[in-house]
Amino acid sequence: MRSGGVDPSPVVDNGVLYFAYSQESRSDERGGAWIEAFDAATGDSRWTTELFRTDEFHYFYHSDSTVVDGDRIILQTKPGVTMLTTDGEVQWTFDNLSRGQQLPDAVTPVVTDNVVVTGTYSTVVDDHQDETIYGIDPATGEERWSVPFPERTSMWQLAGTNDVVYVPFSHDALVALDLATGEERWRWEGTITGTPTVVNDLLLVPLLHQDDDQHTLVALDRGDRSLRWQRSIGPRWSDAGVTVADGLIYHAAAFGLEARRLETGERVWRFGPDEGKRPQGEPQVDLVSTPVVSGDAVYATGWIQRDTMYGHLFVVDAATGAELGRAELGRNEDAGKGTPAVTSDLVFLGSNRGNLHAFGECSFEVAGRCLVG
Repeated sequence: MRSGGVDPSPVVDNGVLYFAYSQESRSDERGGAWIEAFDAATGDSRWTTELFRTDEFHYFYHSDSTVVDGDRIILQTKPGVTMLTTDGEVQWTFDNLSRGQQLPDAVTPVVTDNVVVTGTYSTVVDDHQDETIYGIDPATGEERWSVPFPERTSMWQLAGTNDVVYVPFSHDALVALDLATGEERWRWEGTITGTPTVVNDLLLVPLLHQDDDQHTLVALDRGDRSLRWQRSIGPRWSDAGVTVADGLIYHAAAFGLEARRLETGERVWRFGPDEGKRPQGEPQVDLVSTPVVSGDAVYATGWIQRDTMYGHLFVVDAATGAELGRAELGRNEDAGKGTPAVTSDLVFLGSNRGNLHAFGECSFEVAGRCLVG
């Protein structure tokens, strides 16, 4: 397998592992993208579905966007948003890219029982296409509604609830649309630098202070957009999201991993180099991905800079931030901004080389159980 510039994140549901991967076109072989289903316990392949093939090279990848919802799989590739059954049968493809070219990034759609919502994500390479949000009928793949934003550019990933989809525009604004109709409910101006996270009655929104390139995490009331709190979190990779579990917020910032209280934003612990202190020439942990919380542990991918050419999976205690273990990927292999899938027995991780890793018992011990690659 080859990931073709995408950091692929596996998804596990009901004992089945779903993994999308792609390959760049070469002189002796056409490129394309595929999704494959594996038995999560044994690694045996159940089926493979080809999503597209191409002779062209530039930007023809899949996006790290796989969503499994009941008996449906939805993901983004160059031809558009595609829905398959969990048996690998393609049901429909909706062209949301139009004249533009897909950027190989995470552009996960918002999926509900009644509508699938996605965006264009291509205006950066096509000045004549408005950034547009689409509502798609999940049964037929037909467009239900569309909302163009001629005055906006550069969407981040969408976030949604059962009735609202939140559309963040880079360094610009956050717009709330009615999920059923696409009608605008409100917009909030701000220097957005990432996807918002919906938690109960809160919206967690990452912002950027452009004068000093420092990032802030703010908590907004979902009802009236009033500010509950704001906290400076230092430099961060904007594609990384935040994860909330048991009253704590987990996020990558300043090359490390931090936990904060949901109610106040106060920092509880930090894993990684001291903020703003990276001694020259010394090995340093470097984390840029969205963390995954499972049980008493937090899983995050990254590197040990100046020490190795191997990517790592880091595991830390969710309550204290103490390191519980780490596992190496292969030489010149890393997971980049990809996220692991965690079950009670195994941890699955995709790599930039398109490889799928399963860690089971006994590479290292995490919360009383062992992991091995």
